[in-house]
Amino acid sequence: VRKIFVRFILPILIFCTICLNPFSNLFAQKLTPELIACYQSAQARYECFMKQREGELERAKAIDALRRSILEAKEELRFELVNREKKQRVKERKEMMKQVEISRSRNISHKGEKYSINYGYAIEASP
Repeated sequence: VRKIFVRFILPILIFCTICLNPFSNLFAQKLTPELIACYQSAQARYECFMKQREGELERAKAIDALRRSILEAKEELRFELVNREKKQRVKERKEMMKQVEISRSRNISHKGEKYSINYGYAIEASP
C-alpha cells in the first residue's frame, strides 16, 4: 500500500497542486470579467485607466477651492483678531489718558500728593 501511495497518489497530488496553483492565485485576486477585459490590449488598458481617473480633475478643483476658502477664512479671522487687539490697546490708552487728565485737573500726583503745574519753570522757595 505504501508503494502505491508513493508511486501513484503522491505524484498526482503534486501535479494537481502545481496545475491548480495559478487558478487559486486568480481567485485570490478576485478577477472579474471587466478587469480581465482591461488587460486584453493596450487600448483597453488605457480606457480602463481613464475610467478610473474620471472625475479626479473636478475633485481636485473642489479640494483646492475648499482649501483656499479655509485659508481665506483663517486670514480674515487673524485680521479681525489683530484689529480687535489693536482697538483694545487704543481703548485702554484712551482710558489711561482720561485718568491722567482727571488727576492733572485735580493736581494730584500718582502718590496722592497735591502739586502745581509750572509749565517748565522751576520755582524755588526763597529762604
